[in-house]
Amino acid sequence: MHLRIEQNSGLPLGPQIVGQLKLAIASGRLAPGERLPGARDLAAELRVNFHTVRKAYGELERDGLLVSARGRGTFVAEELPASGREQLERTVREHLTRLVEDLAGSGLRGKELTELVVATLEALQGGEGPTNEESNDE
Repeated sequence: MHLRIEQNSGLPLGPQIVGQLKLAIASGRLAPGERLPGARDLAAELRVNFHTVRKAYGELERDGLLVSARGRGTFVAEELPASGREQLERTVREHLTRLVEDLAGSGLRGKELTELVVATLEALQGGEGPTNEESNDE
């Protein structure tokens, strides 16, 4: 599992971990029932305090996105509660809004941007991305 945590972003590390895990669940990079790394292992990987990860896991568990089983670990919930689904959608919208704002001066518009986002999402999920219509005509 790859999380992108920015130590110097000004945003506290815990909310960054929560946000990254929500995105991973929403995008399908973390599938229902998938086991997450132990809090100590993830803390070591991210180079953050164990309690920061534990607190992030606890918040996501309270939101119904994760479940913990004593002695077995922490897992993505098999079924997300309606409030959890709404929260994930809100998180994705916020990130997409920031992405589009960041790309405003890039010259990418509408269909190009949509295809790029879909291709990236499918690549992250192990898909092959959208097909290129020109290559289908050959």
